[in-house]
This record gives sequence, C-alpha cells and structure tokens, in this order.
Amino acid sequence: MLGLSACVSYSAAPLTPQTLAAPAVTGPLPADAGALVRIAIDHDPAVAAARASLDAAVSAQKAAKNLPPLSLTLTAEYSKDADARRPWLWGGAVGIPLDIGAKREARVTAADLAVIKARYALADAVWSSRQRLRQALSDRYFARALVAIDRTLVGQREAFAAALARRVASGEDPRGLGAQAELDASAARQTLRQAEAKAIQAEADLARALDAAPETVAGLPDIAPPPPLDNETAGALIAKTLVSRADIASAVADYDAAENDLRAAIAAQYPDITIAPGYTWERGAVKWPVNLTLNLPPLDGNRANIAQAQKARLAAGKMLEDRVKSALHDADAAAASYRADLETEAAIRTKDLSLAEALSAQTERALKAGESDRTEALAAAAALTQTRASALQAAQTASDDRLKLEDAARQPADASELSLLSQEMTK
Repeated sequence: MLGLSACVSYSAAPLTPQTLAAPAVTGPLPADAGALVRIAIDHDPAVAAARASLDAAVSAQKAAKNLPPLSLTLTAEYSKDADARRPWLWGGAVGIPLDIGAKREARVTAADLAVIKARYALADAVWSSRQRLRQALSDRYFARALVAIDRTLVGQREAFAAALARRVASGEDPRGLGAQAELDASAARQTLRQAEAKAIQAEADLARALDAAPETVAGLPDIAPPPPLDNETAGALIAKTLVSRADIASAVADYDAAENDLRAAIAAQYPDITIAPGYTWERGAVKWPVNLTLNLPPLDGNRANIAQAQKARLAAGKMLEDRVKSALHDADAAAASYRADLETEAAIRTKDLSLAEALSAQTERALKAGESDRTEALAAAAALTQTRASALQAAQTASDDRLKLEDAARQPADASELSLLSQEMTK
C-alpha cells in the first residue's frame, strides 16, 4: 500500500491548434540583429522541442542507472493428503536481477549517448533558427532597397519613353526606337512588381522567423547585413568545420552508439541471472528457499544479432565518413563562391558603376551646355540606376553566400554572436 500511495498519477495536458497558432511576439522589436537572434531562438518551437527532448533524454539517463524492476512471486497450496490438520502451504519469493557487467554498462552508455545526441540536436535547432532569422533580415533589407531603386528606374524609363515618343512624333527618330523604349519601361514595371512581391515575402519570412505578428515586423527598420569577411576570417571558419558542426558530432555519437550496441549484443551471449530469496510456511514448517533463474540466450548464441550489430557499426562509420567529406566539400565550395561574389561586386562598383556615374555626369553637363537633348541625359540616368541595381544584387549574392559559408562551418564569424549562441545552447 505504501508503494501504491507513492505512485505518480496521470495529468492530462491537452493542446489545441487555435492556441498554438497565435504569434508569440507582439510588442515592439529592437533594431539590433543580435537581440533579434535571441528573440527568434527563444520563441522558436523547434528549439523548444529540442530542449524538451534534451530534458527527456536526461530523465532517461537517470532512469537507466536504476536497478531493473524486482519481481514478487506468491504461492499457495491446499492439500489434506500430507497433513489433514494443516492443509495449507504459503510462500513468497523476491526475484532480484543481477544488474552487473557489460549489459548494465551498455544500457547506461546508450542513455549517455542519447543525451549527447539530444544536445547536438539542440545545437542544430538553435543554429537553424539563427540562420533563418539572418536570412530573413538580409532578404528584407535588399528587397526593400531594390524596390526603391526599381521605382526610380521605372520613372526614368517612362520619362525616357515619353521624351522619345515626342521625338518620334516630330520625325526626329524612327518608330522602332520609341517602341523599344516602351518595352524597356514595361520591363522595368514588371521588375518592380517582382521586387515588391519579394519584399512582401521577405516581410512574411521575417515574421515567421521571429514568431511575430506581421504588423509588429512592419515597424522594424531595415537592418544592414554585416560587412564582408576578409580572407583570414573566412579561412578560420573553414578550419573549424570539423569541430564546430553539430551534425558531424552527432554522426560520431551514432558510431559510438553502434559500437555500444555491438558490445551489448556480445554480452547477450551469456545468460541473465536472477536470484530469488523467499519464505515458505509449509504446514507448520518454516523454510527459506533461494532460487536461481537463468534467462538463456538464443539458440544460435546470439550470433545473428551480433552480425547485425557489426553491419550497423560499419554503416555508421560510412555515414560518418560521408558527413565529414560532404561538410569539407560544402565549406570549400561556399568559400570559393563567396570569394567570387566579392570580386564580382567589387568589379561592378569600381568599374561599371564608376563608368555609369561618369557617363551620367557627362550627359548632364552636355545638356546644360546645350550640346545634347534631354533623352540622352535620361538614358544615361537610367543606365546608372540599372547599374546600381546590379551592384545591389551582387551585394545580396555575396551576403547570401556569406551566410552559406557560416552555415557550412555551423558557426558565425562574429565573436559576440558566437557567445550568444553558446549561451542559448547551454540553457
């Protein structure tokens, strides 16, 4: 009765989709990327699920160190043949498994490895939340900047088309030029609509990353992406790939678990032993029996399970090898792509943009001096705006590939953000 009184009772914890769908963040948001990363992680359901899984693994780790459950056997016998005056026999025995040796060690080790894997899963969830937030901030920043540039370009293309239409009407230019200008203006309007759609999508992605209401995110100012990485910092990130990626560490834990399963299978070749001391009252005589129970292994000596465990260990080793090689390839590819992006952006800004600015300034001076008409100045201004859009798109590509480089290393380049993520992973 005392044991039953100490039992834990069941308590229901129902969930409804309606309550889970409500945004968690409704107040004003800070205009700081680091603070937003912390908010995103703290309100990410995937991170919360990983934390709960870790807590469950820790509880299972404690439970694995407990002794296996005991068994209680009660016996009763009635017979007048032996003694008509004392026909009853009463007895009881407590079965105590001998939880020692390799089998206990394998069980405890499996629970320890499960905790390690749960910690790596939490690290992956925290990193994914950070990446999603950083990508959303970058997409929003560049999308809104591109919308502003495209709006300017639409105005310039339409003004150029109108000016050229007047020249065509007066017979100064052929109709083909006017038609081409109209097509260019139409293309600029289509590009603007696409940019506006991307800006709306980026706003929604940011709200999703922060688990915030759309109106809450709408008031957040643009946050510029971090500056480009130098070669030394990028190289340091690549060098840390094998030691900073949680998925590689998890694959190592998987191999350790397969190794532990093999040890458990080998230990299962030997019988499990249970001793059962008891008490018997046999028609007036008191006895203290002791039983010994052997749970025998399979008839094949557990060879089939051992062979399966050996193959599973081999598969885990190959999976670890694949994970390592893929991680190194991804890091090298991301670094090469990032360097190429920086070179492209620099070329556009130093050559193309400088040339477009010089041409625009030259045509403006010629217009003021009366040496050219307005159409040439409008065409040069539109070309400059188009080049600025190209430079912005090149900067966005470089920013995206910087995030891919950090993702390949599973580590941010900024030391303060690394410290923040470490704190979130150890909560």
